[in-house]
Amino acid sequence: MNMRSSNFHSAKEEVLSDPALMKNARYSDEFGLFDSVFHEVSDAILIVSVDLETQTPVIEDVNHQFELITGDVLNDLKERKFHTYFEAGKEGHIPTALSQAFLKRQSAIFTGKWVCRDGHKLDVEITLRPFSCKEDCSRFICVLRECDTDRQYRNEAARDIKRNLLAAMHHNFRTPLNGILGYSEVIMSEMLGPIEKEDYKNYARDIHGAGRNLLMLIDNLLDLKELETTEFELNEETFDLKDMMDKCLAEFEPDAEKNNIQLVSSFNMENGSANLNFLGDRERLSKVLISLLENSLKFTSEGDSIELAARIEQDGSLTLACNDNGAGMTAHQVAKAFSHDTHLANVYSNPTTGIGFGLAYVKKLIEQHDGDVSIVSGQNDGTQVILHLPAKRIIC
Repeated sequence: MNMRSSNFHSAKEEVLSDPALMKNARYSDEFGLFDSVFHEVSDAILIVSVDLETQTPVIEDVNHQFELITGDVLNDLKERKFHTYFEAGKEGHIPTALSQAFLKRQSAIFTGKWVCRDGHKLDVEITLRPFSCKEDCSRFICVLRECDTDRQYRNEAARDIKRNLLAAMHHNFRTPLNGILGYSEVIMSEMLGPIEKEDYKNYARDIHGAGRNLLMLIDNLLDLKELETTEFELNEETFDLKDMMDKCLAEFEPDAEKNNIQLVSSFNMENGSANLNFLGDRERLSKVLISLLENSLKFTSEGDSIELAARIEQDGSLTLACNDNGAGMTAHQVAKAFSHDTHLANVYSNPTTGIGFGLAYVKKLIEQHDGDVSIVSGQNDGTQVILHLPAKRIIC
């Protein structure tokens, strides 16, 4: 969506930056056409530079649209620390997605609250993209878009059609699928007598495994349908987070060993505890981690590793991250990762092997837990999917 001042809590008076700040160098060959477009588009854009030694992000420039929607002007913003304008970064803490993107010079997408000049907080989706690197600093383009976009309303009719289709599919697919699972299990277990050729048992095992995967896909699609309705409710309980993580990793150990991929678990709690009690929907959060691990496993090369990490942040909140060093995503794909009209098989699932809904499910489910999802990725440089969950869900 184009970010117009009518869609935001904007400054009452139009404020412009001091022309003296606009050095002639900004209109030189370094920017060229980009600089002209920078001030004409109706998206709010910042240019951020990051010192390569300290990794401190500093605002270098903002366009006019950014000034209109936030009430801030370049005069006040220039050379200020970028992360301190986020609600989560007011105490100097750089959000995980930001710090990882700056460190690795990768693209990222995440949500947060931008604190405007008058104290109002905008719920925004931020897309970050590296575009140049000097000897002493890297530069990034940062685009801010309002989360509650008009596009959501324009696509409501299409989502209604999708919900009806998923409901019909769930009923009509499950009936024959149950038959496939049942008969293949009869063959696998040799319930009616021994099978002379082992190959037949292996075929039955493959059929049963494929049927289970299809059943999980159908069930998750039904969850997606329910997530878009007001009737959706979490089945909350208190559970051991580390135990859930270990069980999710264990599910992929056979495939990981077969492909010589190492699965790593990292659990960093401030008090050194070996466990953590968490309040949430255990079954659905398990599906979230399984979806992330499944995607990582598909695109991680032989001999590499996948890490599932948990840690407590300075503000007491919880960060869960699935890190891989696989194929990664292009900056364009990262920017589209959470779009409702993007088929995720073109983003983080291979069209021939992926199920194409993982990130949509992950984002919606984590938001139901009052959290948010960030992605940091670079082409051929791996992907980090970071889940940030509030401190109120940690049970002491």
